[in-house]
Amino acid sequence: MPTAALALVLGVGGALIINSIVESVNDRLLDASARSIADTLALEDGEITLDLPPSAFGMLENDERDNVYYSVRVGGELLTGYPDLPQIKTDPARTDDITFAYSAYRDAPIRVAAIVRRVPRVEAPVVVQVAETLEARNSLSSRMLAGLLVLETLIVGLLVLLVPIAVRWGLVPLAEVRRGIASRSPTDFTPLTLQQVPAELRSFVDAFNGLLLRLENAVEGLRGFTADASHQMRTPLSILRAHLQVLKREGTGTEGGRASLADIDTATVRLQRLLTQLLALARAEGNRENVMRLARNVDLAALARSVAEDHVPAALAAGVEIEFDAEGSAAVRTVGEFARELISNLVDNAIRYNRRGGTVWLWVTAEEAGVRVVVEDDGPGIPPGMRAHIFQRFRRLDREHTEGSGLGLAIVSELATALGGGIAVTDRAGGGLRVVIDFPRDLAAGGA
Repeated sequence: MPTAALALVLGVGGALIINSIVESVNDRLLDASARSIADTLALEDGEITLDLPPSAFGMLENDERDNVYYSVRVGGELLTGYPDLPQIKTDPARTDDITFAYSAYRDAPIRVAAIVRRVPRVEAPVVVQVAETLEARNSLSSRMLAGLLVLETLIVGLLVLLVPIAVRWGLVPLAEVRRGIASRSPTDFTPLTLQQVPAELRSFVDAFNGLLLRLENAVEGLRGFTADASHQMRTPLSILRAHLQVLKREGTGTEGGRASLADIDTATVRLQRLLTQLLALARAEGNRENVMRLARNVDLAALARSVAEDHVPAALAAGVEIEFDAEGSAAVRTVGEFARELISNLVDNAIRYNRRGGTVWLWVTAEEAGVRVVVEDDGPGIPPGMRAHIFQRFRRLDREHTEGSGLGLAIVSELATALGGGIAVTDRAGGGLRVVIDFPRDLAAGGA
């Protein structure tokens, strides 16, 4: 189709050029004929005379035997020639200039050339017109157009024959790359070699190698995640199995049975929390590409207040006080579910690792570029040397609190990245930990 369209454009353009060339060549002959007659004009005994040289009309002879007409008029009066030959418009002031025009004479189209001359001592201008029919012009144009059509047909036909061959030949390197990919094992992420790859395919191969690298990193991350998750789940499951065996032997009425029930309850809670956080982490990673589509207008102050209220029972059980405050307009465009999960994990960590009698502060402050959410606690904090690793999965500090899974801050980091927010961890003035999350006003501005 593009070749046919190009042939059509070339055909139309060629037809216009052919008509222009044919008209220009024949107009030159009309010009020469009219001038040769005008050059013979003279004044003798007070009368205008002229000579009609044979060459004036002989140069217009052709195989198509076009009819030739002429007229010579002085001030509108016929001096010689065909009296009913149509007079084309000329400018008397522009002497020696040729004027061309199409007209009709004796039921046939004609081309007319007119020239204006001034004869000394004659006041009125002399207008010489020479006209001819168009058979020769049309015949020449037809022959040239037919040749153009034949040439274009040959070119299009040749392209139709050669394009499939050229495409197959051009796709040979791509077929080699395809065979190389098809022969690989599903776990082979070795980059494709660029040797014997044509320049046109190198950008494609480079992009594919980049995809292989990202896929390899994703697979390695999944393997590591699976290994860590299975390791973390093995401990509570082992506790459950061991204490179930104790219950089978001693029953629930003994002191050992009651202790086993308590340990089973603790292991179940830990396992439930671990599974909940694994699902939250998977949801955060799986929806990262859809964050823009899921974004809505969210009041972070109301959302943070709701999170604080939800954690009041846990704080009371841990002997920790929660304080909440909000300042300014906290409306942002973000994913409310992700923002709630993020703030909830920060508050949960602050309560879980705080000291009894401690306090957790949750602040929401409007900034020029967005909204800042700050979670502070007056607990033991995190040593500066450990802060580079706190956002890694299953990374826990060596403390007496062992019920954590090491996923809370990993979820916070993943969600903050997905929401385009910045995250900073510093010491709190007076002791403890301070975590700051900056939400952009618009999710698009945060680079999610």
